[in-house]
Amino acid sequence: MRKLTFIVAILAALYAGYWFIGSSAVEKGVTGQIAKMNEAGWDITYSDLGTKGFPSRFDTSATDLSVTTPEAGFTWNVPFVQANALSYRPNSVIAVFPNQQEIIVNGQPIVVNSDGLRANLAVAAGTDLELSNLTAEVGEMSLELPSGPLTSISSGLFALRPAIAPLTYDAYLTLDNLDLPPALRALLDPRGTLPETLSQTVIDAQITLDEKLDRHALASKQLPLVDKVELNSAAMTWGALELRGTGEITIDLGGVPTGQITLSATNWQQMFDIALKIGALDAQVGRTLRNAGLLLSGGSNDISIPLSFKGGNMFIGPIPAGAAPRFR
Repeated sequence: MRKLTFIVAILAALYAGYWFIGSSAVEKGVTGQIAKMNEAGWDITYSDLGTKGFPSRFDTSATDLSVTTPEAGFTWNVPFVQANALSYRPNSVIAVFPNQQEIIVNGQPIVVNSDGLRANLAVAAGTDLELSNLTAEVGEMSLELPSGPLTSISSGLFALRPAIAPLTYDAYLTLDNLDLPPALRALLDPRGTLPETLSQTVIDAQITLDEKLDRHALASKQLPLVDKVELNSAAMTWGALELRGTGEITIDLGGVPTGQITLSATNWQQMFDIALKIGALDAQVGRTLRNAGLLLSGGSNDISIPLSFKGGNMFIGPIPAGAAPRFR
C-alpha cells in the first residue's frame, strides 16, 4: 500500500511539473508571438495575461486586449479573450469572447454585440503552427454605429481548413436572417416590399493564398493575399429574390480578377432594377442588358448568365458592363 501511495505521489508530482512547465511554455509562446507581431508593425497591448486550469487544462486569458493592424486601418478592442485547451492537447484551442466588443474600421467605431461567440482553432504539431482547422459560430450578433444599428444576424457559422492543393483552403460561411443596414435597405427597397432580412446567405468556396496560414503569416506586415477563388456554390435568399453563383476567378498582383462566375437568379428583373438604383450598372448598358436578359430568359423570371472578368473589364454574357472591381 505504501509503495502504491508512493508511486501515485511520484506520478502526481511529475504531472504537476508537466502542467507548470506546459503553462509557462504556453504563456511564453503567446507573449513571444505578440512581440514578433509588434516588431512587424502591429500594435498589440493588454493589461494582464496568465494561464490557469490546473490540472487538466491550459486556460490562457488576456484582459483589456487591443489589436491594431500594421496599416492602422483596423483595431479590435476587447475586455477579455480566453483560449482554453486540454493539457494533453495544447494545439487545439477553444476561444471564448465576451458579449460585447469594439472594432474600429478606418476611424469608425463599431460595437459588436454577440450571444455565444466561440471559435475552435487547431494547428499542426511543429514550430510553424500551421492552421489545421478554424471553426467559429455565434448565435445572435449585431453591429452598431454611434448613430444607430448597422446590421445583425440571428446565427452564423464560418469554417476554414487546408485543402489538398498547396496554399489552398476550404472555406464555408452561412449567415441566417442577415439584416441589411437601414440606409442600404431603404435604397434597395424604398417601398418596403421585401422582408427586412435575407433569410439565408451561404458561401462554399476554395481560396488559394500567396502564403500559408501559420504563425509566420501573423508576424508579417501584410496578411496573406488571395490569389484564386473557386466558388463551389453561393446562395442568397431575400424574400422572392434568389441569387446563386458558381465559378472561378484568379487575382493578379494588381488585384485585377480574371475568370467567370455563372449567376442564376429568380426574379432577376427586380434584382436588375436594384443594381441600377445603386449605380452598379450604367443606365445605357442596363437597357442593353435587360433586353438581352429578356431574350435569354424567354420572358421567364429565372435566368442563368455568365459574369466574366477579362482584361480589367467586366462582362455580363457578351456585353461589357464596366471596369472590373479591384481586390487589392
